[in-house]
Amino acid sequence: MARELYEGFALQAVDEDKGRVAIPADLRAAIERNSDLKTVVVGKHPHANCLTAHDQGWSQQKYDRIDDPSQSMFDAGSDGAAGAKRRAFGAVERSQFDGSGRFILSPFFRAKAKIGRWAFFCGTGDSFEIWSPEVLMATTGPEFEDIREICEFLCQQKGVAL
Repeated sequence: MARELYEGFALQAVDEDKGRVAIPADLRAAIERNSDLKTVVVGKHPHANCLTAHDQGWSQQKYDRIDDPSQSMFDAGSDGAAGAKRRAFGAVERSQFDGSGRFILSPFFRAKAKIGRWAFFCGTGDSFEIWSPEVLMATTGPEFEDIREICEFLCQQKGVAL
């Protein structure tokens, strides 16, 4: 079965007291097409100062890739597949979302990604990223140029000072 890809972007308000935030409609629709469960899996991105999220169906595919080195870049670390599995499955949290896509972003992951009042969501194909706009704007490199520009535009539209 072909998986729905995570495409698109959005700037979402975060309830700072509870950590509740809504998954943007396009990303939420992909989760719902990829899984019968209204659950998002969230963890720290392995290479960027943001979070990464996906549906539970992708968790099984990640596991299969880690177990098959010919399909995986996950085991490139010095501790091999065991370390990759620990990072991919031990350092994540599942969170259920409601019909509007609202879920609770845990205090731990909010702190790790420095997410405050706003969260910038960006599709990356098999998963999507959740950024603090301030952290994203301070992130350098040509691979971030397009999403920085989009984030800056959305912040200006919503009157968010960076």
